[in-house]
Amino acid sequence: MSQALEVTGTRLRAAREYAGFSLTRMAQATNYSKSYLGLVETGVNPVTLEVVAAYERALGAGVYRSDINHPRLKKIDGPGHLQHIREAVESGDPDIFAQGPTSSSVDAAVAPVLGPQAMENFRRWAVGGRTSTLRANAVSILGFSPGRENAEVVVNVLESDDVVRRLCLASEVSRLTQCAWDVALAVADDPVGAPEPRKLAAKLAKEAVDPKDTEARWCAGYLLQRMAVVLGPED
Repeated sequence: MSQALEVTGTRLRAAREYAGFSLTRMAQATNYSKSYLGLVETGVNPVTLEVVAAYERALGAGVYRSDINHPRLKKIDGPGHLQHIREAVESGDPDIFAQGPTSSSVDAAVAPVLGPQAMENFRRWAVGGRTSTLRANAVSILGFSPGRENAEVVVNVLESDDVVRRLCLASEVSRLTQCAWDVALAVADDPVGAPEPRKLAAKLAKEAVDPKDTEARWCAGYLLQRMAVVLGPED
């Protein structure tokens, strides 16, 4: 609970939407009013320890989904910024997704509320985005999004785009271990050399069965397969 005060209303909303909870359902699950939770999520009311605990009980994992440890990480500044991002991608402007790696809160907040045109834009950016950063960020958004078409794009890009695969693998390692970005890139290049491989493998095993994130499942399976040679049986 020491992290509670670091949780913003935007992250609470992202966690709720990532779990597929409407605000009405969250109000019922937490015994707070819908209007009160709406004010917390939009930053009007403060995020309290009690509210975070209630979200944790209702959602489990997701409230504290860690971000990657990257010096250029892009985050949501508030509800107005989130709305700007949504409008930009709907119109065909990648905006923040072309500027640097995006945080988990951005991906989880944006993915559930995108319209068909925005999803088509992300599928196009994942395959043919001008930079590897844009392509990797698009893969992350599609990974959070339901639908066979989105999942197929994620898998095809990860299997065929060497640069994006390296970035996505490093992001998975960095998010799970909070290691420095250069270390995460080294593990992506050579999973056998991962520091504390058993600890990483235990976390990857959970990611490998995450039903809501195609990218995480693929990356976890890829890394675990290549780490098997150094894991071996328990002593």
